[in-house]
Amino acid sequence: MRILVVVLATLAAVKIYAQDQMYRTAVTQALVSAYRERAISACQKDRTNQPRNLAQLLWANPTAITVSIGRSDLNVGLWTTDLDLWNAAYKKPYLVLEPTDPLTPLKCTYDITSGAARVSQRPS
Repeated sequence: MRILVVVLATLAAVKIYAQDQMYRTAVTQALVSAYRERAISACQKDRTNQPRNLAQLLWANPTAITVSIGRSDLNVGLWTTDLDLWNAAYKKPYLVLEPTDPLTPLKCTYDITSGAARVSQRPS
């Protein structure tokens, strides 16, 4: 009887895991396809940390676009919920683009809710 319970619990856990992975994959694909062009355009317009004449080339065809919830570079503690930056650090969705040239140490973070992009150095 115990073996049957263990087998059923294992099957339930596998089912929940598989459904969660399918959901995450579908949401990621939907967000990337919906906001890809806007993100590329915004990354090309941001002139903060990138060479002015290479922006069009760097972001024309990104090698990878991933979805991220929150930004870890804001240095906001999880317990400081009264700060204005808390939502940006833990709740807002972002698209993170890797440039066409893999040797370029840049990444572009596109804020889906505000439509703004920020080009910064990739962490080493």
